[in-house]
Amino acid sequence: MSERSEVPMQIEQFGQNDQIGQNTVRIGAVELAERIGILPPTEQQRVVIESPMHPALVVAGAGSGKTETMAARVVWLVANGRVHADEVLGLTFTRKAAGELAERIGKRLATVDEYRRRGLLSRLPVLVADGTIAAVWERVGRSSPRLRQAALTSALDDATGTSPAQAVDPDALLQRPRVATYNAFADTLVREHGARIGRDPDSALLSQSASWLLARRVVIGTSDERLVAREEAFSSVVEAVQRMAGEVLDNRVDLTALAEFGRAWERTLAPYTTYRLKKHTDAVAAARKSLSALPVLAELVAEYARRKQFEDTLDFADQVAGALEIVERAPDVAAHLREQYRVILLDEYQDTSVIQTELLAAVFHDSAVMAVGDPQQSIYGWRGASADNLTAFPAAFARETECGSYTLMVSWRNDTDILTAANGLLAAAPGAGVEALRPRPGAAAGRVEHHFAASVDAEAVAVAEWFAQRRAQHAETAGPDAPPHAGAVLFRTKRHMQLFSEALDAAGVPNRILGLGGLLQTPEVVDVVAALRVVHDPTQGSSLIRLLAGPRFAIGVADLAALQALAQTLSHRDATLAPLAPELVQRVRGSAGADEQLSIIDALEFVGASRDDHRLLQAITPIGRERLRDAAAMCERLRRGVGQPIPELIRLIEVELRLDIELGANESRGPARTASARLRTFLDEVRAFLLADERGSVGSLLAWLDHAEETDELMPRPEPPEPGVVQLLTIHASKGLEWDAVAVVRLVGGELPKTPKSKRGWLGFGVLPYPLRGDYTALPALDWRLGDDEDALPVAIEAFHDAEGAHQEREERRLAYVAVTRARSDLLLTGAFWAGQKQSRNPSPYLQEMLAALGREQISADEIGENPYAEAGGRVETWPLDALGARGPRVRAAALAVDDALASTPASPDKVLERLLIEREERRAPIGVDAPRRIPASRFKDYVGDFAATVGAIARPMPERPYRQTRLGTLFHAWVEQRSELAGVGPSPDDALWELDDDLDEASEASLEDAESLARLQATFEASEWGPLQPIEVESEIEFAFADGRIVICKLDAVYRRDGRIEIVDWKTGRAPTSNTEIDERMLQLALYRIAYHRAHGIALDDIDVALYYVGDDRVIRQSEVYSEGELAQRWKAARDARSASRSISSSVGAPADS
Repeated sequence: MSERSEVPMQIEQFGQNDQIGQNTVRIGAVELAERIGILPPTEQQRVVIESPMHPALVVAGAGSGKTETMAARVVWLVANGRVHADEVLGLTFTRKAAGELAERIGKRLATVDEYRRRGLLSRLPVLVADGTIAAVWERVGRSSPRLRQAALTSALDDATGTSPAQAVDPDALLQRPRVATYNAFADTLVREHGARIGRDPDSALLSQSASWLLARRVVIGTSDERLVAREEAFSSVVEAVQRMAGEVLDNRVDLTALAEFGRAWERTLAPYTTYRLKKHTDAVAAARKSLSALPVLAELVAEYARRKQFEDTLDFADQVAGALEIVERAPDVAAHLREQYRVILLDEYQDTSVIQTELLAAVFHDSAVMAVGDPQQSIYGWRGASADNLTAFPAAFARETECGSYTLMVSWRNDTDILTAANGLLAAAPGAGVEALRPRPGAAAGRVEHHFAASVDAEAVAVAEWFAQRRAQHAETAGPDAPPHAGAVLFRTKRHMQLFSEALDAAGVPNRILGLGGLLQTPEVVDVVAALRVVHDPTQGSSLIRLLAGPRFAIGVADLAALQALAQTLSHRDATLAPLAPELVQRVRGSAGADEQLSIIDALEFVGASRDDHRLLQAITPIGRERLRDAAAMCERLRRGVGQPIPELIRLIEVELRLDIELGANESRGPARTASARLRTFLDEVRAFLLADERGSVGSLLAWLDHAEETDELMPRPEPPEPGVVQLLTIHASKGLEWDAVAVVRLVGGELPKTPKSKRGWLGFGVLPYPLRGDYTALPALDWRLGDDEDALPVAIEAFHDAEGAHQEREERRLAYVAVTRARSDLLLTGAFWAGQKQSRNPSPYLQEMLAALGREQISADEIGENPYAEAGGRVETWPLDALGARGPRVRAAALAVDDALASTPASPDKVLERLLIEREERRAPIGVDAPRRIPASRFKDYVGDFAATVGAIARPMPERPYRQTRLGTLFHAWVEQRSELAGVGPSPDDALWELDDDLDEASEASLEDAESLARLQATFEASEWGPLQPIEVESEIEFAFADGRIVICKLDAVYRRDGRIEIVDWKTGRAPTSNTEIDERMLQLALYRIAYHRAHGIALDDIDVALYYVGDDRVIRQSEVYSEGELAQRWKAARDARSASRSISSSVGAPADS
């Protein structure tokens, strides 16, 4: 009998018989929970857990324990012998959710297996009845979660007098459910079966920023004159291309049909130019103009797709589209998946797209598919989520079978009053169609407070004080072992995040802004970005003014005005400072925009290069000239650093602006480690961007930051609640998370609900027409077709706009519902009448509805009062700002005390300070770094390609995080070395290899992915021409003297003796070069290896061959002609001479000018 067929028999006596439908149940869900030491399910949960194995839809409200229920269903099915563990597939949207579900299932299945190995399955009813199992789990419950399984083993030993009679079955360990994200499931299909559709299985996946960058390059590179004639902003076109590229794939729209759709509507609407009402004329003209862009956008999307194919990349929509194409072309793939997975769990089903539904239904229709979702938490329509996937589930998955329908509407997260507020939102929604959430048994009342202030500043202060109170109460009432209090401030938009963060800082509440968009508002990051703009673009005068007026230089208003006047003067003079002719000045003025005629950055450089008595500088005060020269020198140092990696440039900016000192010394921001967290997080975001941008330019980074600052729809990297810290994030980013206390802020009209950018729907620019979407029946419909009465069109458009506005409002309401249900016990609802605008903001209707549901008096418009910002036209501040803020008197008193001490007792710097001072002077001095004496052969191509940039990059090295490709290359080289048996002492090549990585978490996703990739490289190498050969040397290092006294270090991967000749081979795990120029650069390193081996062993150069082997691509590169030593020396000298010439020219250009 096979191992699989034995498993049900082993579990047969696990429990009593029960009847559900046509299936025999050996143990019920409640009894199973009791025996494995977890809380029993509610009646709703029990029905879901024990439901028959056919398609089923579960509507699960927020916090209703859907993850717990799905885990319990898997354990129940396995324990009752319905399926084996590895026949279960669970899909969700985030790795965090997948990990949580897999962990719960794994722990409970381990408990069942522990009973089985001890032979306790048949005795469990007795052990439950006499209280033994209850005592065991009471003891286990006192252990930490990490030690739970060990505690169970120990408790069973003591309580039952048993020990495992059977050893752990290694094969059984591999029989575990597969839990993954939807995209990971599709990606696996593409990687395993991509050849069936001509897809490279190793294509790189585009991140959100990489996708946007590619769309931007496509728009920049187009020569389509139709686009030039249009009026849309460049950024709008880029966003439209990126958005439509995803929508076209998600809805399987043919681009030719899309273009023809636009042309047909444009032809039809072209004659409709005049109506009696102007608003009707404008509405039809706007629709025709937007739809006329579809042919242009279709071609740009096609070019976007061609670029992806050429660059061997794909995005998330490509993964799913490719997987669906595979399933449709190869029915055997779908049949295999149906045979492999008998039970499928689909989590957060309301957020799936049309094409995701089509893929899953094509494979698993009429199977035991259970979809769990909540229509009230469908908030990702802008990201491709289908509008009617929940209602369409039965038709998609239950084609020939019945479809079960269940609900989970008991909230295990929220206290009673919080649920009352949330249900109030749903009760006011037209046609909600979902029952209200109910509190858990014994739920506390909880606290829901509201505060509607006069100003947004007062609102922020109220929120900060509320969190300070909640944290203090938690500290008083919680036990010593309780986790720190966790809180969040949730925003519809990121506009006011920094204001609330400052208020929390002032109240002494640790806080952290999540997401790139919010980070870009923090002062530290704004300063860094301003410096990047200044060094990249000489027209960025506003960014320079921020730096000059800030705490680093503190230039006053009069000196800034004088600098502006100097810029104006210089714009009317030539390079010799002679005045331009009046007619030339007029021509310049007419040919340039107002912001292009002068540059205060040029004026700053002039101040830095001129003598103090220059007549053009006399309007600037002496202290102003001194500080401006300091600023000019800093800008010059930053420009010299532009050639180095961007993370290193950002670090240099931090040092030059003295942000590291300011953050470390400013106690209002906490200790230096916490204070610099925002800059470190920003640097992480920059690194993530650079991984997606092979050019790695400052210009592309700034373009992406502009985009991130303008949109509220960028998803931050998922981060769990941070104990002891109040997190500030958007509502979209809070989905799936929960905190002890939550403040939902800016509950005012125009913010939550947010005023829609447009109600035009698919009649607007860059939106896929709804009639072409797979879920068009659930979207607002335009009640007019081509050929209908012309006069009926404006009325139909007006009705469509109203329906589109109502459609968007429903998603805003769902956002508010998601925000409110993130709170466990404390909820604060806030808003303010005034936030700097001319008209007051009314309380959000959502806030009023929640107050009514709680039985509280609604906020009256009579409480508005006078605009506190009216007289000043905005927030009132005294300028120039005191860089020290409220702590200024204390800091100045301390500085005076230091001055007094120095005056009475001469002091000299200690060794640490002395080194810091030397470093400062070296940084201020002109960079004159030359190439080091010892040159790695692998860097030779960089030196001869751009000597100055390479020298600059090593002038101030900064540790970089290891990239995956580097890590993989290290593993592969170590494996080859061990395989040769010329190095290493491990009992086997694999043992020796993995000994290198004992510190790695073997269960981590990165290490597992590395192992899979390494296995592919090993298989490719084994099949290569070097697979059966034995090298004579591996990883040998040779040094030899080269031109101008340099020592070249050569580390040879492998040396072989073949047919009486020597062959040196260099292994590469990255992508192979595609151009002759790149190949020539790579062969420079091999030419040096050839010379080194000749020098070391006396073998004639003509008897030494060299080869590059790109293992990942299985490509060998050899050249008949290899560079000689003289040719290499000549290239080195030419590169050095070019650098010296460039430095000489720079020095002469920078010489001070006479007055």
